Amino acid sequence: MPPSCLVETAQSERRGAEVGPLEFWGKSARVIIQLIHSFFHFARLGASTPQESVPSLKRRAVELHKLCINLLDHMQVTRSVDGAIPERGLLVTNHVGFMDIMFLSAVQPMVFVSKSDVAGWPGVGAIATGAGTLYVERRRRSDVGRANAALNRALDAGLLVTLFPEGTSSDGAEVLPFQPSLLQAAVDSGVTVTPGHVRYTGMDGVRADDIAYFGDRDLLPCLVALLNRRRTTATLRCGAPMMPSNDRKQLALALHTAVSVRSPEHAG
Repeated sequence: MPPSCLVETAQSERRGAEVGPLEFWGKSARVIIQLIHSFFHFARLGASTPQESVPSLKRRAVELHKLCINLLDHMQVTRSVDGAIPERGLLVTNHVGFMDIMFLSAVQPMVFVSKSDVAGWPGVGAIATGAGTLYVERRRRSDVGRANAALNRALDAGLLVTLFPEGTSSDGAEVLPFQPSLLQAAVDSGVTVTPGHVRYTGMDGVRADDIAYFGDRDLLPCLVALLNRRRTTATLRCGAPMMPSNDRKQLALALHTAVSVRSPEHAG
């Protein structure tokens, strides 16, 4: 086939994987309306407290779960899970960007550990706070102890908590080194820790790099790329649960290996 035909074929396939302007704006409008409605709902819930009951904490996770299912449906994101998702304990995965919390919460109700900056994000911060997100100020070492105490309370309450120990997001091509500090809560609580790998692909099965929010990338272009896709598949591959050792650094290394081997790039 001549090079010109190859280019035309590739462009045609790309156009087929993208929605038209009318559908793009329709998807965008549905997402915005959903977020505005949810903002007021989660803002009324406010921040959770150490004295809050376990049923109330679980309700927060369920409310986020419902919201994320709706958002992913509006965005035409299908969900796929390989392996068993735990009902409680700690889930540890790689971090690709803003999609991770929506995808993982849509799969099962859970509580997330997030950087404290998220609490101040317009709109999103109120939703994250109302959903019971556990914040940590990573730049302050003194805050790690407080965050671990909050994480311990959530784990002891029987909640499923998700942690992104890379401490930042990436394009998903490789798993960055894990920071062990927040794994101390799993060591102290003695809960099982489940490794998982998150990946996003398009209709062609190729990794969706354009929606990965990391480094110096701006959020808006990543959102536009996601809404412009006709279909995106989010996949979570879970490994066997681990019992934490007494050394959080050894646990971090073991989890990093377990998460990395579930990446198709690693297998290749």
